Amino acid sequence: MNKSFYGSLALSNIKKNAKNYVPYMLTCIISIMIFYIMAAIVQNPDVTKLLGGTTLKGLLGFGCGIVGIFSAIFLFYTNSFLIKQRKKELALYNILGMAKRHVGKVFFLETLITSLVSMAAGLLGGVILGKLAFLLVLKVMQVTLPMKYTFSLSAALMTILVFGIIFFVVLLCNLGRIRLSNPIELLAGGRQGEKEPKTKWILVLLGAAAMGTGYYLALSIVSPLQALMNFFVAVILVIAGTYLLFTAGSIALLKMLKKNRKFYYKTEHFTAVSGMLYRMKRNAAGLASICILSTMVLVTIATTVSMQVGVENVIDKNMPNDIQIRSYEKMNKKQQQELQFQVMDKMKEYNIDVDQMIEYDYLSAAGVKEPGNLTPSPQVALDKKIVEMYVIPIEGTSLETKYGPLAEDEIIVGGDEPITESTIKLNGVTFNVKDGESSFVTAPELGTMAELYYVLVASEKVKKQVFKSSNDQSLMNEGYYIGLDVSDSSKDQAAAAAKSLSKETPGGIRVEEKTMAAADFHGIYGGLLFVGIFLGFLFLVATVLIIYYKQITEGYEDSERYHIMQKVGMSQAEVRKSIRSQILLVFFLPLIVAVVHVAGSFNMMSKLLRALQLTDIWLFVICTAVTILVFIVIYVIVYSLTAREYYKLVK
Repeated sequence: MNKSFYGSLALSNIKKNAKNYVPYMLTCIISIMIFYIMAAIVQNPDVTKLLGGTTLKGLLGFGCGIVGIFSAIFLFYTNSFLIKQRKKELALYNILGMAKRHVGKVFFLETLITSLVSMAAGLLGGVILGKLAFLLVLKVMQVTLPMKYTFSLSAALMTILVFGIIFFVVLLCNLGRIRLSNPIELLAGGRQGEKEPKTKWILVLLGAAAMGTGYYLALSIVSPLQALMNFFVAVILVIAGTYLLFTAGSIALLKMLKKNRKFYYKTEHFTAVSGMLYRMKRNAAGLASICILSTMVLVTIATTVSMQVGVENVIDKNMPNDIQIRSYEKMNKKQQQELQFQVMDKMKEYNIDVDQMIEYDYLSAAGVKEPGNLTPSPQVALDKKIVEMYVIPIEGTSLETKYGPLAEDEIIVGGDEPITESTIKLNGVTFNVKDGESSFVTAPELGTMAELYYVLVASEKVKKQVFKSSNDQSLMNEGYYIGLDVSDSSKDQAAAAAKSLSKETPGGIRVEEKTMAAADFHGIYGGLLFVGIFLGFLFLVATVLIIYYKQITEGYEDSERYHIMQKVGMSQAEVRKSIRSQILLVFFLPLIVAVVHVAGSFNMMSKLLRALQLTDIWLFVICTAVTILVFIVIYVIVYSLTAREYYKLVK
């Protein structure tokens, strides 16, 4: 045959199957574009110069890996839809005299054309939109310095390599299918349905057990550490349970509906139930995939948006003062005064106006909170709330004016959770709670996952009493803290002063400055938001494409059944009502289950957010609710558009 014949045939096939190929190519383009944008930012040398830039590069590198893996899995999945629709066509080529190698050559050219077009369009889109994405990253990280964004050859080559491998492996799989099939199988492949499946109660029970165990793990979590330990196990169990219940549980449910004569023998229910039951084995995998992807979209967007919205609160919680100096070793009064003089001399050296300075001794310990008790503990159980407590004497400090006086048996407690008890034991010593909801905060250890409690006591004598009452005094650490708030005109010099002071102080003293810590938090939270938006968008595109292909595939299959139902006496209105009820049930079931999954994961995700310092539960509730509402609107729009295509096909 003429070599140009294969090329012409390949182009003609792509045009004739545009309804199937265009969505597939759009998905490839979007995946390539997202991968390139992330890789280009990672490869940008200016990013490492940013405060928090190293963290951002690590997060985006992780995002690139997720995009590459997900794209490979998803493109293999959607390719199976394309092959099913093409089986009849490819069989006709065999019957008309084309050898399998000739069919394979046509298939190779089709893949080559679609891959090159997708790669070129994806890279072009990545280059054009990359500048916008880079500016968005700088905006999220609150960077005001001018930064350059240029085309990254290394990122482009990495993108070509990753997606070139994906397209090549997809092609090999398709050629293998053609080689192993015969024309008769291919001819029937496009129209093959599923036999009425049997109810597999073992799979139903396994699915229910996996789902129940996953929910139990998620709902019973009480600490961030426990959430980190159980996260992947709970996710895998829920995913497995979802697939098993959609596959076996849906069949069991439909058969129960079929046995219910009052429900089943109604026109709209009879055809809908029988139609879904007939091909539910294949349908269920697609529905479960839609459900899991929808859950991933909701959780990813809700958590990353919550973190970004709440980042300023997190910064203020960790850095209540502009400059913080902490000694991790006990200091006597002379050493404390020497450190104070050193700090103030450094402020004068950099012409920094100090608005306020607070300083105090403290006693810190990690432990557990139980009703009526705050107890240091060397080993914290996963099923107990992990706490970090700071015991601070106010006598002789600037805190005494605001919070004093205190009797020796009285305490004031501030922190993440209010103390509602009238009395509480602190390391075995009983105190009356004067105020259990104080607004007082101090600087916790950066990166702590524990619930924080700041306990103000009357004097150094009371602090020593708490310290000496411990069975193991090594569990408690004595330290010293200085916090400085500087004037607005001095904030620009504060970072340089803190760096200089940090170099001059001993190793047991840590100096922190608010703008530098804020940059790290913006790097982490901004990077997570950026990755979350891109991954959420990619998951959303995947969800829409699976829905679209599902509607198109079923539209072709139902077209003949639609006409048969009319021929046996059903009116067009009855047929339309029957199909509409089937579509609504199949279409919105994954959405309902996805929302249930999000609700079930809420406790676990809130604990994971606490591990990242976000403790505002109501903020997470609001962001989750808004994300769900927006997603439902998008989902309904997708339903309306794809249902319209479905009705066109069946008519």
